[in-house]
Amino acid sequence: MAERTNGSEKNRKEPVSGVARRLWAFSGNECAWGDPRCSTRLVTDEGAWVGKIAHIVGAEPGSARHEAWDGKDAEHLRDFDNLMLLCGVHHDLIDSSVTRDDYTVEYLRAVKQKHEATYRYTVDDIEAEFRDTVNGSLIRPATTMRRFFAWEDADQDPEDEQAILELINRFAGRVGGLTRMARQVLALVVHEQTTDFELVRRRFSANRTTLLSVVRELQKAEMVYLHDEEYDEDRGQLSLLGGALEGIPEMWDGLRGFCLDEDLDLKEILVDLDFSRLD
Repeated sequence: MAERTNGSEKNRKEPVSGVARRLWAFSGNECAWGDPRCSTRLVTDEGAWVGKIAHIVGAEPGSARHEAWDGKDAEHLRDFDNLMLLCGVHHDLIDSSVTRDDYTVEYLRAVKQKHEATYRYTVDDIEAEFRDTVNGSLIRPATTMRRFFAWEDADQDPEDEQAILELINRFAGRVGGLTRMARQVLALVVHEQTTDFELVRRRFSANRTTLLSVVRELQKAEMVYLHDEEYDEDRGQLSLLGGALEGIPEMWDGLRGFCLDEDLDLKEILVDLDFSRLD
């Protein structure tokens, strides 16, 4: 068994790489406290971070629940299973010398599991999101667009086709710069042409703050717009913008029609970034 720390070597370190992001993905932007439920947002509408990462088993001697550590693996103390996201009030509540004994390791693990179960992505989604963010998105560009041009049957000359191919691959680069969830929302709006904000939120099991952040990302990329001037924000309509497509704004309709007629999944192109499906 490894020696417990005597204070000269600190166990309390930053979370393992990628853990903070995973905690956030599973948080729903809400404090994990559930008895009674705490709806405190971890990031305010103004963008201020008010959440705190709490240890279930304390990392240092004298910290809350440190006695539950078996002394074998200090790295586990900063890994996902031993951390939870709380608001400042509940973070301090479980760590205070006055109240810490009211909250056991087993109780806090149950609180964490129950809260995160509501917001969990699939393992594939988490890994894909992590790859997109850390390693950059892998784009398979179109090389000829023969299949698309044959479907379109527009009888364009080779120079025009080459120009469209270049524009599409430039567009692919812009789509590849989006987060995976933004690409998923984009694919849905392209397929639906226009869709209700609240329906999208339910479709992705996302809270309002998270989806608004994704919509802002898409608006900045000139791909999707939320009509919140005409509609209440929670019931607003998401519609397509053509700025990202430069000289071919009609390509939204083209991608939709092409995938329907050719029996392709639009997500393969816009989410998985396989633009070679147009070849």
